Amino acid sequence: MAGTRDRIRVIAGGVVLTAAVHVALPAGPHSWHWLHLLAQKLYYVPILMTASWFGLRATLGTTLAVSLFFGVHVLEDWAGHPMVQADQLAEIANFWLVAIVAGLLFARERRALEQVRLAHGETLTALASSLELREPYTAGHSRRVHDYALLLADAMGLTEESLRSTVAVGALLHDVGKIGIPDRILLKEGPLGEEEWREMRRHPDLGAALIGDIRFLEAARELVRAHHERYDGSGYPRGLAGEAIPLGARIFAVADAFDALTTKRPYHRALDPTEASRQIAAGRGAQFDPAVVDAFLRVPREAWSRVTSADGLAITGARGQSGRERFSGGSSF
Repeated sequence: MAGTRDRIRVIAGGVVLTAAVHVALPAGPHSWHWLHLLAQKLYYVPILMTASWFGLRATLGTTLAVSLFFGVHVLEDWAGHPMVQADQLAEIANFWLVAIVAGLLFARERRALEQVRLAHGETLTALASSLELREPYTAGHSRRVHDYALLLADAMGLTEESLRSTVAVGALLHDVGKIGIPDRILLKEGPLGEEEWREMRRHPDLGAALIGDIRFLEAARELVRAHHERYDGSGYPRGLAGEAIPLGARIFAVADAFDALTTKRPYHRALDPTEASRQIAAGRGAQFDPAVVDAFLRVPREAWSRVTSADGLAITGARGQSGRERFSGGSSF
């Protein structure tokens, strides 16, 4: 939303500034008249900017504002010169022609880009879902963590589109490296041995390698590699600490832990969300970024429930936990 308001301010400022410069430069047949004509052409800039950023309706609105400013100039500065006024009014017709053509062309481009974006999203979702064929008990995990992470970003007031895209894509793909983990380890219900843990802890690097050098996934690749780092530096694979961990990965860590705690796994029962929140709060400053935990605690339970209900689940698990380990920063591999 902040980006939209900023763009509106830029466009409005462009219209007013262009009108001010145009009027300030004297009209008439003199040596400086070329500057006046150049300023007149600047009216096309806010029209094209609106067409690029918004739809046809907004473009026509900007064109109307431009036409009004320009029309006043024509009527006042060229009074008594009907032929000049007719020529100048033809420029207004050009404004509208450019606005309509540019608005339609940019609208078509936006539709094409949206189709590409949706195709990318469906491909990434399919890639993330492929893990569910091997690890059925994590069905929906990546999708829920994706939605949880965006809830946290909202609670932190993070509106930058590039960051939100990184969090969204990284959350979907975070565990894709588990495709390279043998079934005897990935699906084992008992405790893992030292060698098995060593193998399991390779999955962040395997996931980053699988994504490879795909340019539009570059930022998400760093989240995939860093999603098991801990705020205190005791995580893996690189032992990053504090703000050295990408912000998207710090947000993701809390979302991932909450889903792992509140869903049933072979090695523990689902926790009540209140108990899960208590355990996450206990990890503030150790496993988790304090600012992300604070945002997590501000999100109403109803918001989390909407995510799980959309996935056919309910986060109302029984209290208590048994099996391989209690949550201590390793609730999910």
